Amino acid sequence: MEKNMNTLREELLQELPEFERKTKQFIQKEISMKEYKGYSGGFGSYAQRGGEAFMLRLRMNQGRITKEKLKFIIDQCQEHGIVRTHCTTCQTVQLHDVRLEALTPIMKEALERDIVTRGGGGDYPRNVMCSVLSGLEASGCSFVNVSSFVGTYIFFIINAFDVYAYAKVAGEYLLSIVNKYSLPRKLKVAFSNSKANEVHANFRDLGFIANTDHTFDVYCCGGLGNNPMMGVKVGNHIDPKDILYYINTMVLMFMEHGDYKNRAKARSRYLQMSLGKDRIVEEFHEKVELAKKYLDHDVHVEDVVIQKEGKELDVIPDRVIKQKQSGLYAVKYHPLCGNMSLDKWKELYDVVQDMDEVELRLTPQEDIYIVNLNGNEVQKVLEHTQDGAHTTFETSVSCIGASTCQVGLRDSNNVLKSLIEALRPYEFKEGVLPRVYISGCPSSCGTNQIGAIGLQGFTKLVDKKPYSAFKMSVNGSSDLEDTQFGKEVGLILESDINDFFIELGTLVSNANATFENWQKENADQWQALLDKYL
Repeated sequence: MEKNMNTLREELLQELPEFERKTKQFIQKEISMKEYKGYSGGFGSYAQRGGEAFMLRLRMNQGRITKEKLKFIIDQCQEHGIVRTHCTTCQTVQLHDVRLEALTPIMKEALERDIVTRGGGGDYPRNVMCSVLSGLEASGCSFVNVSSFVGTYIFFIINAFDVYAYAKVAGEYLLSIVNKYSLPRKLKVAFSNSKANEVHANFRDLGFIANTDHTFDVYCCGGLGNNPMMGVKVGNHIDPKDILYYINTMVLMFMEHGDYKNRAKARSRYLQMSLGKDRIVEEFHEKVELAKKYLDHDVHVEDVVIQKEGKELDVIPDRVIKQKQSGLYAVKYHPLCGNMSLDKWKELYDVVQDMDEVELRLTPQEDIYIVNLNGNEVQKVLEHTQDGAHTTFETSVSCIGASTCQVGLRDSNNVLKSLIEALRPYEFKEGVLPRVYISGCPSSCGTNQIGAIGLQGFTKLVDKKPYSAFKMSVNGSSDLEDTQFGKEVGLILESDINDFFIELGTLVSNANATFENWQKENADQWQALLDKYL
């Protein structure tokens, strides 16, 4: 892979002068916002609202941030005066308010550290996603303590084999072709080894779900956004060595049948409409067999072995997960609204820089796990991550929002920030309110369809006047045993959102229940609340 990465690096470096030229043309208003967006997205960059500054998306392969990459983020932000970053639902890091003169220098420096921005947006293969604690959580049952105001809840998670090495190979393969093929739209690939399915492997463009017998089930042509669709199962207990044949097939099928003329219908999920599920399965199998016959893409990997040792803790603190490696632990930290300041990155780096084998891992829910910690290191990391979410509700997810995103409709990020600030004085217990997913527009970057409560930016007409509003959906879930998209129940004015959740939290709290149980057992009260606000 080192040779391939060197070749890719040289190819991508040769593209940057043209990117810089186009960006200057955009700043000088010689090309339109739409034209520039279609071009710049392929380099992982978009102009922010107003067109005076830019976002730059750094691929963090499989959500992994080593200490070296963490230091790179800090150094670049310091050098170029960047103070605002955002952890995304695709396990990447976005730099915001980047000036024109900083864009290509950061891209160049990133390539020197094997951080690729190419394909971070636009019609390209995106960052390959992976279950965040794959290889760290033990097979079978593992647990995490989540403190409430009155007690501790234990959640059990079932995991199959470690899929990280396979996701890494898949990511390297897609990077090797990132500037070789012209896709109709973006292509998202994910690997899951947990029933929690936080990477949404069964409704991505292509998803691999690990089985306990060390095989994968494979799903394709799924996705969120307008007309969300579950994936079509095209692989049943496949040998892991065959994953690249399936990825190659998905790329070729997307290119052959994808809609290059109508961008609104150019995602792979629309192949379910144009081809039908049966034909997708049949053609997929045929192309996989042809690929096996003519290509040499067998994958052979070795699991990453962590040599570090630690001492078992007598009591596992809140936000801490016991790893399968003896005496090692992971600490969960959720920066509110997914936003990370430069100072916070620096604080984390100062804490972990001398800790052996410690690294950060990003989740699609905008969490950060600090992993491979021994007992003493756990306490230090906990002390420096107290500013994050206090409850599951405060780990709610939001895209960056319309105040920054040029295509955003509503300011989802500030809606979430306002909501958390409004509810903190009530000190609702853990579980009283669920994790909420908020998207600023139909692109669903906040993955609103999979939330117990989801919100998507919209406009509501009241007396023929437009008001800021959100579509609300309920009962979504990405869990493998109960995967479903949320059902839309109506529109709520942005100005009513805080009051809705305060009243909901009060009802559930007065019943001494959790939202999940209260909703099931008090259908009439739940519907009455929806009717009042929607």
